[in-house]
Amino acid sequence: MTRYNSLAAAALLALCGAVPVRAQDVIAAAEEPVQAGETVLEVGDPAAEAAAAKDAVQPEPAPVPAAAPVFETVSAAKVPYTQDSSEWDYLKKAAAGDKAAAEIILPQVTDWLVVYPSSEYAADAQLLKARLHLKLGDHRRALTDLLKYFQCYPKAASMAEARKLFKETADRKAGKDLRAALEELSAEPGTGDEQYHLSLLLERLAVRAGGEFYAPLCEEFREFLNRYPAYAKNDEVRMALADLHRKNGEYLAAKMGYEKLIRLHPGSPLQAGAKLALAGVEAGELDMYDEAIAVYQDVAASYPGSPEAWEAYSRLASLCERRKKYALAADVHAKIIALYPDRAEAYDSFRAEARLLRDELDKPAEAAAVLDRLADKYKDGRAVEALLLAAEIRRRDLKDTPAEVKTYDRIAAEYPSDAQAPKALYAAGEALEKAGDAAAAKEYYSKTAEKYADSSSAARAKKRLAAIEQSAGGKK
Repeated sequence: MTRYNSLAAAALLALCGAVPVRAQDVIAAAEEPVQAGETVLEVGDPAAEAAAAKDAVQPEPAPVPAAAPVFETVSAAKVPYTQDSSEWDYLKKAAAGDKAAAEIILPQVTDWLVVYPSSEYAADAQLLKARLHLKLGDHRRALTDLLKYFQCYPKAASMAEARKLFKETADRKAGKDLRAALEELSAEPGTGDEQYHLSLLLERLAVRAGGEFYAPLCEEFREFLNRYPAYAKNDEVRMALADLHRKNGEYLAAKMGYEKLIRLHPGSPLQAGAKLALAGVEAGELDMYDEAIAVYQDVAASYPGSPEAWEAYSRLASLCERRKKYALAADVHAKIIALYPDRAEAYDSFRAEARLLRDELDKPAEAAAVLDRLADKYKDGRAVEALLLAAEIRRRDLKDTPAEVKTYDRIAAEYPSDAQAPKALYAAGEALEKAGDAAAAKEYYSKTAEKYADSSSAARAKKRLAAIEQSAGGKK
């Protein structure tokens, strides 16, 4: 092993930082005798220094200390054990600020409830939300918050506080009738889960106070549908929301609400009603008549025999006529007659179909036939009126004297005691006389004079008979 002279070795080790070196150690090393076999190197020998450095043990690098934090937020002992409790602790403290702070913190409380609806602090957060709305002067949203609180957190420790706030707010801000409705809706829920009770609350509040609470209700409906997308009765929830829009004059929103229900709940028993409501909005408020006609046709065809189908038919006919779809309107009336013969409206459909056929579709023969069928069904004064109209069509439009006379004969035969019977016989004689059949005309005038001697028609018939006789005598 090669060895430095004592002084050089000590100096080199000191420079490397391997060991601490004291002056007395250096002196001692210099005085130490050389052992046999050792090579003593002189200071300043480059080869010796390089060899010594190679043989020296290199020390481990000293660890770099971690940078100290700029500041410390909380100590480890104070870190909350869950995220919801940590944020809740912040929210309830921040909510103690003024209105400007309330405006900022309110949506954060709302978002927190969306994320942590089942947290142990959720009831208190819902109550805080109501208080923040009151601080901002919005008593409607505050009362809605509290009604939701009662349904979702019936066992909460803060219930007494919530009840007190609800009563104070309702007494100050709601009228007598509204207070009664709110009190009823605030009752503790019975059996069933939270989804059921909350959906029922929204639907009932929409019916009882949908106008005054429209804005907060829309928000709550939307939040409910987002939170419970798989709720079995969401078709009812969507129907209530669409009805709420329509009730408040938001017709496009209502239309879209009904359409969404129809699309998302194809097996719902509310389908037919939603379609009727959709068509009603389209025809009644949005002037989308052709779209409404298509929906009514769908309902009539898809739900035969149902109350909804009848309602569709009853609205469809007038709407088609309004759009000048006269052939379709006549067809609808024909279906009403065939499908609903015992309804009072069937009579009106007979009349309407005949009118459309005669006046709009230039089909007088078919119009008269419809009136004949009307007379077959209604054996009273309505039948006589229909037959008189049929006779008029055959006289004016069809110029068919035999058919006209036959119609008069039916009136006189089937309704001999009716006030129109003598007039019908006289009209038959008059029609035949104009057609040049004086002999046949005389027969009808004679029947009129003999059978209804006290009628005004009898007096007129006698005059015509005399005129015919005179005319015949003159020709001789």
